[in-house]
Amino acid sequence: MDNSATQANISEEIANELCAVLGTDNVCTSPEDLDRYSRCTIPWQSRCAAVVFPGSTDEVVSVVRIASRHRIAVWPSSKGRNWGYGTTLAIEDGAIVMILERMNRILEVNEELAYAVIEPGVTYEQFNAYLRSNGFKLWVDCTDGSAQGSVMGNAIERGVGETPYGDHFGNLCGLEVVLPDGDLVHVGGTRKGLKTWHTHKWGVGPYLEGIFTQSNLGIVTQAGIWLMPKPESYNSFVYEVRDERHLPKVVDAFRHLALTGVVNTKLHMINDFVSMTILTQRINEKVPQEGPLTDADLDALRRKYGISPWSCAGGIYGTREQVKLQRSLLRKALSPYGRLIFVSNGLLPYIERVINWSWKNPIYRKLTEIAARTSLLVLESAPYVHKILQGIPTEFFVKHAYYRYRHPRPQNDVHPAHDGCGLIWFAPILPFTNDNIWPYLDTCKKLFTEHGFDFYVAMLLMNPRSVICLMAIIFDKDDPDETTRSKHLYASLLANMRENHLQQYRAGLQSWDDLFKDAPELKRLNGKIKTALDPNNIIAPGHYGISQNENDAPLDH
Repeated sequence: MDNSATQANISEEIANELCAVLGTDNVCTSPEDLDRYSRCTIPWQSRCAAVVFPGSTDEVVSVVRIASRHRIAVWPSSKGRNWGYGTTLAIEDGAIVMILERMNRILEVNEELAYAVIEPGVTYEQFNAYLRSNGFKLWVDCTDGSAQGSVMGNAIERGVGETPYGDHFGNLCGLEVVLPDGDLVHVGGTRKGLKTWHTHKWGVGPYLEGIFTQSNLGIVTQAGIWLMPKPESYNSFVYEVRDERHLPKVVDAFRHLALTGVVNTKLHMINDFVSMTILTQRINEKVPQEGPLTDADLDALRRKYGISPWSCAGGIYGTREQVKLQRSLLRKALSPYGRLIFVSNGLLPYIERVINWSWKNPIYRKLTEIAARTSLLVLESAPYVHKILQGIPTEFFVKHAYYRYRHPRPQNDVHPAHDGCGLIWFAPILPFTNDNIWPYLDTCKKLFTEHGFDFYVAMLLMNPRSVICLMAIIFDKDDPDETTRSKHLYASLLANMRENHLQQYRAGLQSWDDLFKDAPELKRLNGKIKTALDPNNIIAPGHYGISQNENDAPLDH
């Protein structure tokens, strides 16, 4: 990929064919549009040749057939907000970017069996609002990313959320898929209209739904998704660890709580720098603007904002009796090593009133901060944490992407890629033990420091046995040297990950070339499937390192 590369638009013939199917308003070929949809927060770039917005499965089929006939690659995206991983970028210049945001219908909600059927353009904000405004006692699990992100898109990428339903692909059931030849298949059942299509995940015969995730073997245009029944009682909790010597005991405690079923959410445990990126921007602090924060500067900022070296957030759900018991078990297991705070729906309005009063009255603010033992800015995040753990999305936590941004963060229309923010996600997954976690994170922190960056890590409990150590390289995209160093740091992290016999749970465009470097037999198997399903190499060639075998003919642009 060449950052300065440009590519001619698609031919007039192809453009006319696409416009005939989609309408001229849904085919973009102007330089301004191509530039807009060829941006991401990562320091790699390709330029698309056209952007199309199909509004139905039939239109997706038509676009795929047009592309196949003209041998031009199509790169599908649900909403194009996959920031830090690649958004709408193709591996090479000249592709048709397909954005499915117009396909935003909620086709069915079955409250009795707690599932829905949706299209890829449905956002977290839209879905949550639909369920609540129509009185359904069901929650959708969301992420702490954009409220405008695609529910289905994140699940197809095997993303992770917050609640017991946080394994997003694990809660998809029954897919409609457009294959590279334009055929339409309904995966997970033997025929369309099957009564258990959205209730029995495995179907019958070979299980195929998984091959359409993190791949380029088809375009998912409809899916069933399991929803969380609204519990009788719910508490969020925040846990702060101020003495880092306790961290091994905290990990042991959380693993035991998860294995025994006391904790069943996707716990998020974050270091102090993660908190800092939400609370402030580097340009607003009286610290050197280049290189990583010194230990003294970081300690001073911790004291200024009242944050701990490590903190954790999660939720507990069930009947009142179950929640009461879970609170007791959490206190017993965790209180010896840190401060544990619970928030209920009844307490939340009081917290929000206190925050509002405190912003208006400096004296009241000081008293509030003394009582809460933290800053008002930290306290202000509590309602957002509480709501996101019951499926109410927010743009609040997307602030992190603007930490190195040279301008004030936008209040509305938050879009780090369009705003020119620098962010690369790196997402290795580890066994959930102290022997695996802390030595590895120590090495990663040294790599961040050596390359001149602050160490950002959020540990997400994927399951009781595995934890995702999600790291962010946040950089100033207007600084060429910093941008180059961000790429070098990413390469160092990849090499170190492989040395430690680890892999990513989710990978961005910047690592697809080497994704199967240590597994050539798996690469060949993926290539055989790709060749069989996509002989013309039309759908996102190279996505997730999946390409036709070397002896197969490459795509002819």
